[in-house]
Amino acid sequence: MPAEDAPQNIYDDPGFFAGYATLERFGAGWERAVEQPDFLALLPDVRGRRVLDLGCGAGQLARFLAEQGAAAVVGVDVSERMLGLARAERAHPRVTYRRESMEGLSFPGASFDLVVSSLAFHYVRDYRELVGRIAGWLAPGGVLVFSTEHPIYTARRVGESGDAWVAGPGGAPVAWALDRYADEGRRETRWFVSGVVRYHRTFATLVNGLLEAGLTLQRVVEPVPSDAWLRERQASADEQRRPTFVLFRAARG
Repeated sequence: MPAEDAPQNIYDDPGFFAGYATLERFGAGWERAVEQPDFLALLPDVRGRRVLDLGCGAGQLARFLAEQGAAAVVGVDVSERMLGLARAERAHPRVTYRRESMEGLSFPGASFDLVVSSLAFHYVRDYRELVGRIAGWLAPGGVLVFSTEHPIYTARRVGESGDAWVAGPGGAPVAWALDRYADEGRRETRWFVSGVVRYHRTFATLVNGLLEAGLTLQRVVEPVPSDAWLRERQASADEQRRPTFVLFRAARG
């Protein structure tokens, strides 16, 4: 594929990794991530299930699922740095970690009862193709649960302040700026380092990709911070004003 469409391995960039490691959700902080309760609520009973974790990162979710009784968990990620942490800090007898991109991944049909992915699909260029392959990897009755950046977030127009908030006369944010919402595809942003690539797609594309793959959409969640969460993070008060993530649960018939 053209170089600009090749999977990006930004998490192995030292500058990016150093910045990402400062986030609360990094490492053990995953349990305090704003969307985590909603994500876990979408999961089926994992006991005895064969699970694939796409974009497993440092292994928090993969190990959690094994501890909840999954029969076997395969965690896949393109980042050697993240997988190094996963193997060192979140090893488990029923978890196998593999270094590979989602774009190049292949499994026999009906290999898994559950496929999960936390905040990784927005790095994938061809969403429909990926979801189509996932549908084939799922056994009948199998479930896909994933989170991704919300289209309202990926379509943001970044201003001089470095984010998409529009400032009012007093400097306080008064609105969130969108730009080219209908123009799907590659968008480069600065997040700790320049040149971080994400792929914007509309809400309709996210939904229709699942339906076209033959999956049944069961639930959609647009998490916003709770009052209790915000009381401990007052600097994040504006996060309640627009969605950052969207979560989906779909199943193979």
